[in-house]
Amino acid sequence: MKSKNVITVNVPSDKIVIDRLEAALRLKIPPEYTDENIAGCEEKLRQALMCRYAYVKVPVALKDGKICDIGFGKIESRDLAEALFGCSSAYILGVTTGIGVDRLISRLSVISKAQCFITDALASAAAESLCEYADNELRGTGKKPLRFSPGYGDLPLSVQPDVLEMLNAPETLGITLNSSLLMTPVKSVTAVMGIPD
Repeated sequence: MKSKNVITVNVPSDKIVIDRLEAALRLKIPPEYTDENIAGCEEKLRQALMCRYAYVKVPVALKDGKICDIGFGKIESRDLAEALFGCSSAYILGVTTGIGVDRLISRLSVISKAQCFITDALASAAAESLCEYADNELRGTGKKPLRFSPGYGDLPLSVQPDVLEMLNAPETLGITLNSSLLMTPVKSVTAVMGIPD
């Protein structure tokens, strides 16, 4: 069910600070790294970024500690119910770094496997930073309930089509889903974020 209340926000790439620890974990290197190759890949990545997020606020109804109604049907997930406990509403969030990042990574896969690996890792870290940025804009920077994505814990990936439909994602974010429930652009994330009462 598409929502008519979806809000879309474009985020300038200079607002996205790629977390060094997140990048280092994905690159499997120490967090105090200094490397010209990584810096060069980040510069190329920043030129390709077209960051955007979309969100809609929905009511939350919980039943039996495992049934969650968040606007598009009843979902069975104890983990999500726990994350939404004490919340009568939530944000459904979608973020993407844009199709240009996919194209850059695809191009680098032919030119340089090393640059492809580095850029892919940095792009994943950028997507996570974009999630944090959107989360902080919507729920503030203090303590808040866990941000929960389809496929995490016992929340099935099968809810992804409903989440994207709720966000009208093809129009608002340019996100589509394939038959394996993988999103394009690849560096895209969806999440449910409880709003504490």
